[in-house]
Amino acid sequence: MPEGADTTDTKDRWWISRADAVSKWATTLAILVTGVWALYHFYLRRESQTALTIDMSTTSVRYSRSAVLMTFDVTLTNKGLVVLRANRDIGSAYQDKDEIIKYGADLLLREVPSGLTPVTPIDWFTEDHEHSPHDTDFEIDLVRIFRDDNGRTDFWMEPGETYHVGSTLVLSPGNYLAMVTFVGERKSDFWRRVFLLRVAMPDMTSSTAGAQRTPQVDR
Repeated sequence: MPEGADTTDTKDRWWISRADAVSKWATTLAILVTGVWALYHFYLRRESQTALTIDMSTTSVRYSRSAVLMTFDVTLTNKGLVVLRANRDIGSAYQDKDEIIKYGADLLLREVPSGLTPVTPIDWFTEDHEHSPHDTDFEIDLVRIFRDDNGRTDFWMEPGETYHVGSTLVLSPGNYLAMVTFVGERKSDFWRRVFLLRVAMPDMTSSTAGAQRTPQVDR
């Protein structure tokens, strides 16, 4: 063996071991930084959580001497930082022992009875374990046009997106409760808002449709 060869080989092994140690340390540091970043964004800032706002307005015209043609314009806005997708199931998007919601984006209408006495509570649920919907309630799929080839709901919103969805119905004049429910794919993705709606007979002499912003019923 040439003189000094053993010393050179020892130095090479020393540098190789140090380089390997630095590489492992850098990898460990990168993993830690990535974990801290994920913790900050998805836990402390809650960027993985979903958020939705619901609003509604209506437009109406006279349909006949005793009925009104009313359009419901429901505004859904994804306020979160992740994609929000409606539950795909049709007929049982949400169900518990007291309630069944058929659609991922659902509108239920209930006429308020006439002749109630003052201070009578008016809400969607007025009794414990009250079943919903009632037999006389009318239910609408707000995203009926968003279905896949298998007939399942296929509706989603990117972060910051706003969609206007709705339906048009023939209604008798009167007071109604309108409950809008959005059921997401995740069990925690559930939003609801109840509105008070007055269906009035528009003036026959008016050439324009009547529009109103629907007030919310505090629950």
